[in-house]
This record gives sequence, structure tokens and C-alpha cells, in this order.
Amino acid sequence: MRFAIQLILFILVFGTGVFLFATAVVDRYKFLRVAQEDNARTGRHGARIWSFITNVLLQKKVIAEPSGIGHLFIFWGFLVLVFGDLDFLVYHVSGWHFPWAGMAWYLFMQEMFSLFVIAAIIVAAFRRYIIRPMRTEPTLEAGLILGLITMLVVTYFVATGAEMAERGVFPGNASPVLNGIAHGFQGTSAGVLTIVAEIAFWVHVLCLTAFLYVIPRSKHSHMMGAMANWYFRRYDAPGKLRKLDLEDEQVEEFGVGQIHQFTWKQLLDGYACTECGRCHINCPATLSGKPLSPRNVILKMKDTITAEGPGLLAQMAAGAETLSSQPLFEGVFTEEEVWACTTCRACEEACPVANEHVQDIIDLRRYLVLTEGKASPEVNKVFQNLERQSNEWGISRRDRAKWVGELPVKTMAEVDGQAEYLFFVGTAASFDQRGQKIAQAFAKILLAAGVDFAILAEEEESDGDSARRLGNEFLYQEFVERNIETFRQYGVKKIITTDPHAYNTFKNEYPDFGFEAEVYHATEFAVQLLQQGRLQPTVALNQTVTYHDSCYLGRYNGIYDAPRLILQAIPGVKLVEMERHHNKSMCCGAGGGGMFKEETGTRINVLRAEQAIRTGATVIGTACPYCMTMMNDGTKAHGKEEEIQTYDVVELLAMSIAPAAE
Repeated sequence: MRFAIQLILFILVFGTGVFLFATAVVDRYKFLRVAQEDNARTGRHGARIWSFITNVLLQKKVIAEPSGIGHLFIFWGFLVLVFGDLDFLVYHVSGWHFPWAGMAWYLFMQEMFSLFVIAAIIVAAFRRYIIRPMRTEPTLEAGLILGLITMLVVTYFVATGAEMAERGVFPGNASPVLNGIAHGFQGTSAGVLTIVAEIAFWVHVLCLTAFLYVIPRSKHSHMMGAMANWYFRRYDAPGKLRKLDLEDEQVEEFGVGQIHQFTWKQLLDGYACTECGRCHINCPATLSGKPLSPRNVILKMKDTITAEGPGLLAQMAAGAETLSSQPLFEGVFTEEEVWACTTCRACEEACPVANEHVQDIIDLRRYLVLTEGKASPEVNKVFQNLERQSNEWGISRRDRAKWVGELPVKTMAEVDGQAEYLFFVGTAASFDQRGQKIAQAFAKILLAAGVDFAILAEEEESDGDSARRLGNEFLYQEFVERNIETFRQYGVKKIITTDPHAYNTFKNEYPDFGFEAEVYHATEFAVQLLQQGRLQPTVALNQTVTYHDSCYLGRYNGIYDAPRLILQAIPGVKLVEMERHHNKSMCCGAGGGGMFKEETGTRINVLRAEQAIRTGATVIGTACPYCMTMMNDGTKAHGKEEEIQTYDVVELLAMSIAPAAE
């Protein structure tokens, strides 16, 4: 009779929790269904399963940061406790144990992981509420979850220890904590022990029920969302932007102005977010006082779809042809935060649940530019300059090849396309006076190595990257069309460029428009020449160099070693690293059109230059003409331009082979 009553009460209480959990999960699934399709999330099932194993079960990305080790303990401890909790619950409603429940190995594993969980929770609570690092928020919700998990472990120990004492069964060294609790209850009457065990059990059930209610309604929705996010992650190039179909006459709005205009995967990111703040503390905009936090972008999307979801579902049920929800730029996002992004992908690189922030921000920019016609005066000026002169500065396109000077560099027109490589110079290296020296240095390297190459000169157009990252997809696609036409006219199959932005878009985004070629960044190509013995750096430079990783070369394309191999090949160069380097490198502030926008707060390049100065280096090495400008300006802001100079890596290489080049 006792167990029958227990079972009925358990079903009522725990069943309520399961029902509330399930309804919330189903609701959120339905919310995702009102969003746009995303066809880039299918196929490659083997890779997706492996990604799930390594990043969800093994927590690879989580433990990339020391603080993630505690999460690993909580994660695996929780999995083990769930397994043990099944026996705990079954016994209390039926009086029956699983066969292995009393075995020493089982008791030892259960207790060990329980202690891991408690220790990790203590560390997490101390860190969140006492130390309070920038990335964490000491919220009541986080405290509630930590408290509920703690209560689940404590009530398990108390109930099980009381029952062991009542039965006179002591686990000994296999379970020292339970053994101690059971011995502590010795001498207590059987009636009191039963009451203690029952109270502990029902507190445990209530905590478990509360946990089920809270999980899908809090940041702990990531317990399910992160699993899906890792499985449905993108497997094409990191940071590759989605192509807009500008020829679809049925589309009246471009970009995202309402929450349901995001894709389902973009909205899933919100339910996957752990609110760990890794993106927050790695974002150069956040660190420099801009009104942008990648974490807040994702959470605003989550909160908005959760609030607007029921209304959108009601519209669908009523057969509405067009859905309508709160305009995102009326109370959700500000234009300032959307324009503050440098598209550096530091947020995505740091995220332990595979969230993709940059596409979200670009979609919002596309809405502002293409649908609302809104952009700052300096951004509109960039668009005008690109339209008129095919460069962001508005300098006459006829000056595009002036950098060549007396160098014996041929044009594609002069050789009728009969050159193995096209050296695509790019707008910065063509028009910026400092950038022109990079183009000259690399041309000298190619000539010294006997590379068969040519340039487009006045026929070269902008690669379009600035336009695209600033939200003007229409202008970008115009440049793509023109460039592809020129490339095909000359039969271009191989492209080299000193510009990581051009490199990235040619290699990863132009294929969406029907053009593919072998694309090399100058540093990649120079390393090949060195390895083939076609270049011999002989002049010792006697400099200490710290290398600044370009975002579009590093985080977008994984090229970290090539620039460093070049520096290591130059006699007299000592390489020292900044605190933030490789995939954790800090952006210079130029990306995403940032070089041409007005900045609020501290200038990002000033922060990055300070990090370089702290190394004690005499030279900052770059591999991007935009980074060159930003780092130059940054050292000037500190009054250190004479003490620490900035050179492109290919310039340093050219200095070391200069006699041979001549």
C-alpha cells in the first residue's frame, strides 16, 4: 500500500515536471519552424556525429579554456548521477533496486562523480559570485540551477545514508561519504530514519521537478540546444556569408528586420548559448567600449523569438500569407551595436557551442542598407567611392597601377592572358601609399623567384569584400560579376594576393557565383618559393618581430604558420608573440569595413598596438595592408612609431633578398 501511494504521488509530481519540460521543448521547436530554411545543414553525417562526440560528449571546445574543466566535471557527473538517480527513484516507489546498485564499483563511481559535481559547483559559485570576472553575470537564475544540482546530490546522500543505517548495511571504503553518513545515523530509531529518508526523497523529487521546469526556460536550454548546434554546424569555410538571391522578384525585403526572417539555425544558436561570456571577453568591440556584445546579440534573438513565437504560430495557424513581428530595430537592436562589429570571428572561435554570430550581424546590416537605405555618412561615402572608382578611397581608377613605377611588371592585357598567375593587388595595396610598398615588395619577390605573373592594372576592380561586410550585397555582387568576367576573359586559373580579404572572398565566396580558381595568399606562396629554393634570404635584419595575425588570414582560413615560417627564414629575426596570438589574436579594427567607419570608445587598433608594444619588439609584422595601416596608426597614437615600426612580412622578406632581387 505504501509503495502504491508513493508511486501515485511520484507520478503526479514528477509527471507534472516532465509535462512542463516537454511542452516548453515542443514550443521552442515550433518557434524555430517559423524561421527561414537553411539548406547548408545537411549531409556529412559521419563528420556531424564525430563533432557531436568530440564537442558534446568529450567537451573538447569547452575545456579549451581552464574554466571549462569544471563544466566537464559537472557534465559527466550529471550524466552519471542521472543514471544513478534512476535506481534511486525506482527503489523509493517500488522497493526494488537494480542488481548492480549495491556493488562496490557502482557505489564508488556514484560517489566519486557526486563529489566532482559538488567541487565544481563550489568553484563555479565562488567564481561567479565572489571573483566576478567580466565574462560572467551573477544572476539569480544561475544560482538557482547551481542550488538545485547541489540539492539533488545532498538529498541523494542523506536519503541513501539513512536507509543504509536503517538496514544496518554499511558500504565501507567503496563509498566513504555514504559510509560516514550511515554511521552518523547509528543509534537513531527506525521511525526517525524512515522520516528522514522520505523527506530527503521528496525534496529530491521536488528539486528534480523544478529542474525540469527551469531547463528549457533558462540558459540551461543549452543542455539540448548545444547538442543540436554541434550536429548542425556548418562545414564549409568559416565565416562564409550566405548569398542573397537579388533576382527573386517576390522578395520585398533583404536582410533581417524581423525575428522570423532569421534561419532556424540562427535562432537555434540562442537556445544553445551557455551565456559563458567567452565571446564577450574576446570581442574587440566589447573590449574597446563599443555598444556591442556578441553574447547579447544571441540572447536578444533568443528572447525575441520566445516572446514573438506564440503570435507567429497563431498567424501561421490562421493561414497568414506573410508573417509579422516586432521590428528588430525598434527596441531589440540598435544601429550602433550592429555597425560596431569588425567581423573578426573572435566570438565564433571562442564559442564552446558553435554559435555563428557574424552572419546574424551581416543580415541585420543588409536590412539597414538594402531595405531601409540606412547607413552612416562615412559608410555611404565608401559605397559611392566604390561605385564610381572601384576603391574605398575614391581615388581615380586610372591610378590603380601607379605603384608599379619602374618595376618590370606586365599586365594581363600585354601578355594576352598568357601568365600562370594573376597577382591581384587589391585596393589597399594599389591606392594607399603605405600599402603600395607592400605591392612593390611582393612584386620584387615574384620577379626574383622567376614567377610567371601579371596584373590587371586599370582593369582590376574591387574584390567587393568591404561592400559585402558593410551590408551592401547588391554592390558586392556587381563586383563579383565584373571580376569573374575579367578573370574568364584572360583565362585566370591561379590568383595570388597580399590582401586576406580578397583572398577569403575569392577562395570561399566567389565559388557560389560560379568561379573557382587556385587562390594563394602572398605568405603561402612565398613559403612555397622558400621551400623550393627559389628564394634565398641572406641579409640579416637583426630585428625582434612580433607578428599580428590577420583575422581573415587566420580565423577565416587557418593560415597561422606561413607568415611565421617566413620570419623564421630571415637571418637576424627573433620572433616574439603577443599575449593574444594565433586563433586568439585580437583584431586590428579594420575588418567589416571598420577601417572606414568612425569609432566610438577606445580605438581597437590602439589597444592592439599596446599589446604589441608590451612585447618589447622593434618591429610589428603584418600580412594584410589594412592591418598595416591600423597598426601604424596605433603605434603613432602611443607615440612609439620610432621605437617599433610596422612592416608587412613580405616586405621583410624582400629586404632580406634585396641584393639577389637586384
